[in-house]
Amino acid sequence: MFRTQIIYLVFLISMQFSCGTANHLSNNGIIQLKTLFYNEDGRATFTHYFKIWYKDSMAIEEITGVNSVTDTANITTVTYPLIKYRFIDLRSESLYDYKNFSDTASIIHKSPLPDSLMLDCGWSFYSQKAPTIQGISESLTDTVIGNLDYKRVKFNFTGDDPTTGFLIGYFRCDGKGDMFSIEKNYSKKINCTMVKYFDYKIGMARPFASKEVFYISDTLTKHELKVFEAWEKNAKQNPIKK
Repeated sequence: MFRTQIIYLVFLISMQFSCGTANHLSNNGIIQLKTLFYNEDGRATFTHYFKIWYKDSMAIEEITGVNSVTDTANITTVTYPLIKYRFIDLRSESLYDYKNFSDTASIIHKSPLPDSLMLDCGWSFYSQKAPTIQGISESLTDTVIGNLDYKRVKFNFTGDDPTTGFLIGYFRCDGKGDMFSIEKNYSKKINCTMVKYFDYKIGMARPFASKEVFYISDTLTKHELKVFEAWEKNAKQNPIKK
């Protein structure tokens, strides 16, 4: 028999944010947030990708689930079924959902941006409130990966139990992508961007999970720009009543 499991990852990719403190994006581009879980040997047992196109004060999130199917030969196939595309307009503090990434797509849902976690799915990448680092962080030795220098910091997020685990964050300090820093407040204090962290349990030598932001492109194609133009127009023609 086939065994199928679909995971929608709301708890993995949703973060709190405050609409009142949201900053504007700059320029155009694409980033990707990658989430991994590992076994005790360090092998990845679960992977999820979260893609965001951005242009000025707008962003489009591609929200997918995870479909894992194991057949009778114990061979597992993993796919990422599309859930929706979410258009976020930071200027009007509104969001609009679409089924397709197309300039002719129709709005299937609209609402004000919530002032806490998105109730269904999505990454509140511009949050100034969550996640935040609690307590006293510990600076570790810097490291170099792919010719880039990274500061490393050991810490816990607010709400974590420091007696059971800790995180090690990687910060790049070249001014790249501060809007997509996984954490905002501490990052601003050290003038760097948290682009990655590893999550450890006390007593374990290897992490059990990680998140990392990848900068895919600093430009958008004509098709992608056309989608932004159409969806921005749709938002203006369908304002959110607050």
